[in-house]
Amino acid sequence: MCFSLYPLFSPIPKLLTHSSNSVTKLTDRKIRWIIREKMKEIHSTKDIALSQNVSASRIRQIWCHYRVTKTSPILAKPGRPSRSITNEEISAVIGTYREYPCSAVVLENILDKRYGIKIPHNRIHKILKNHRLASNDTNKQKRRKWVKYERRHSMSLWHTDWYLIEADRWRGKWLIAYMDDASRFIAGYGIFDEATTENAISVLDDSINRCGKPLELLTDHGSQFYANFGEMKSAGTSKFQQYLIDRKINHILGRVHHPQTNGKIERFYETFQSKIQHFNSMEEFVTWYNTKRPHMSLNWDQLETPIQAFYKKIDRRRKQLPVAINKLR
Repeated sequence: MCFSLYPLFSPIPKLLTHSSNSVTKLTDRKIRWIIREKMKEIHSTKDIALSQNVSASRIRQIWCHYRVTKTSPILAKPGRPSRSITNEEISAVIGTYREYPCSAVVLENILDKRYGIKIPHNRIHKILKNHRLASNDTNKQKRRKWVKYERRHSMSLWHTDWYLIEADRWRGKWLIAYMDDASRFIAGYGIFDEATTENAISVLDDSINRCGKPLELLTDHGSQFYANFGEMKSAGTSKFQQYLIDRKINHILGRVHHPQTNGKIERFYETFQSKIQHFNSMEEFVTWYNTKRPHMSLNWDQLETPIQAFYKKIDRRRKQLPVAINKLR
């Protein structure tokens, strides 16, 4: 007598091995080999099971199915059956995207936390792709090994760098921004025809007047920030460095040929490049980035924005912040 825990004509599911938790997949070819070995009556069920790294009970199930039906078991297609996208899901995703032009992962959390709508981010990404609002990013297909560093308090460290704009509106111009490390808050920005030391100081001076003075500033070894060559190097400091010295701001230089050191500001520029077309001005974009868009590197469960993180992480021993930044709250 033969019996099975499954219906006789049920597909063969994935199996777990005896020795590990890894999943072993049976194939049509392996099933045919198992049946042939059983018909030869040379090897025991246990030996056949060990050779295929499956359980003896599965070998008995396959053999029982063959003896009853005279056919090999049919393997089912792995995974859940696909479900078509509904008009309600499309409406929810597109409507939320118009208010929050973010990635699928961000939209998934916004839909869940703010509207109580649960749609997986893979499904959201598919909807966005169908409406030409997203595309596959090959750089994200492989997870990178990285270590996150972040200051504990706001205003303890700012990042800055120059970025050559590729967007049509300001193509060929240069963007500079100053970002708070702990909160990702953009304290100031400017768009110029040339990336000069004078322009970098002008934006920094305006940012300090509006937001206060950071304890430290991180830059690369660009000539706008650091005395690299010739007479500038022999003089000891650049005009930008002297500006920081006069205001008692510690200048931190990133490692040469290592852009990851200033990766936070680089990531902001990537967001700018991909999202600026949705906004009428740079000011509108920065306001959205600071006050509306939840940032995945902050308190993601609470959909925390940079301005919320900025105030939460401010060192209470600091003096009161300038009135200009309080208006953003």
